[in-house]
Amino acid sequence: MPKRDAEVLVIGSGAGGSVTALELARAGLDVIVLEEGREHALTDYGAPAPRAMRALYRRGGMTPILGRTPIGYVEGCCVGGSTEINSGFWHRAPREVLLRWKTQYGLADASEEELAPHFDWAEEALGVGTSDRPWPRSTELFARGVERMGWSYQEVPRAAPGCQSTNACAQGCPTGAKSGMSRSVLPQARAAGARVIAGVRVLQLLTRGKRCTGVIARRTNPDGSSELLRFEAEHVFVCAGPTETPSLLRRSGIRRRVGNTLRVHPYLKVAARFDENVDAHAHVLPLLQVKEFWPELSLGGAFCTPGQLAMTLAENWRENRDEMRHHRQLAHYYVGVRGSGRGWVRPAFFGADSTLIGYRLSEQDVIHLSAGLARLAALLLAAGAKAVHPSVAGLPSIETDSAAARWLTEPLPKTGLGLVTVHAFSSCPMGEDESECAADSFGRLYGYENLRINDASMLCDSPGVNPQGTIMALARRNAQAFASAPR
Repeated sequence: MPKRDAEVLVIGSGAGGSVTALELARAGLDVIVLEEGREHALTDYGAPAPRAMRALYRRGGMTPILGRTPIGYVEGCCVGGSTEINSGFWHRAPREVLLRWKTQYGLADASEEELAPHFDWAEEALGVGTSDRPWPRSTELFARGVERMGWSYQEVPRAAPGCQSTNACAQGCPTGAKSGMSRSVLPQARAAGARVIAGVRVLQLLTRGKRCTGVIARRTNPDGSSELLRFEAEHVFVCAGPTETPSLLRRSGIRRRVGNTLRVHPYLKVAARFDENVDAHAHVLPLLQVKEFWPELSLGGAFCTPGQLAMTLAENWRENRDEMRHHRQLAHYYVGVRGSGRGWVRPAFFGADSTLIGYRLSEQDVIHLSAGLARLAALLLAAGAKAVHPSVAGLPSIETDSAAARWLTEPLPKTGLGLVTVHAFSSCPMGEDESECAADSFGRLYGYENLRINDASMLCDSPGVNPQGTIMALARRNAQAFASAPR
């Protein structure tokens, strides 16, 4: 079995792995990054959705989160990870969240003030900012509805300087305007000396006592053939994401506080039909969010293509199928909740991509989703929508304020909810409370001297906002602390 050596091995090239590789390579360490997915040129991005999903997504975009209320989950599997297929929305971890993490998990040295320099760096590196108006019509209508409800909104900053509004974020930005890791952080890491090897899935961590000595991995070649490789390293950072990091750890016999505390942000989508052509499919997704009801829920805009509309309408297809004739008048919006339920991650030991995920939607989650649907539907009706079609099986379209208000006090049918998420985290939380956490406040796994996590899995619980900024800030803090410590 061929063997390669590195001073530091980084598993995964998403928001956490790329930042880790950059900081350690800049510190003069010999770094190898192993990425399961392929590397793609900019010319490969923006392909039709089915082809893009096969190329850029784990399981072709069809990853189920199991439970009484299943949730559709999507994550990237390519160089750059999910940063290549997300919207680029950007938030800093709210002060309230960081205070909760310090109090409940003992997370040290991660206050708003202590993380500010890392957020500043990331925002400059990615060109984070708001768009230049005019807004797309789907955004304008959302703003009109918010104003008529007497609420407030904010345009969410994005890591997409020079956005051309192609609405291809989920297929990989074909203009290169969105700052995924493959175009922003990884080139800097490579310039500093980090080596990135794509098409390599790590099968098992090799451990001896309190140390991780390396990994066994399978490299899949472009012709479909594969080979086993062994990598040995002085230090290993697992940055494979909120599901693959705990799956790999558990496959390797590391189970303490690993994979039992998965959190997600559940989203319920609606399709709203207006009496004018909105052409949401031809422009970037709606750019505003309502924070009136934060931290438990937020209202905003979702990607819109004819295929995505059909998926939302499919929950009640017999009643809704004729709406597809008017797809130019339809736009996509969502209710998102912070998520108070818990989930689990387990290796399945079968198939080429063997990870099982489950989540128990809490009663509080259902209450918040119900009230959020009521408020979102009322907002869209105030904006001029003629009908709001929720992704809830058996639920009629909402066409009046009274029909919307029903869900302020009545819970939606739990088994009928058609939920999705793009945000998962907290499957290996970090902090000084060893009874709650898998790793210490800087990501070192308890019981191991040289094995660390540095990705979404380390977040203590649901942040209630897009997690990429928080992942990058914490990953940079952790990597710099490691690089400056005696070894």
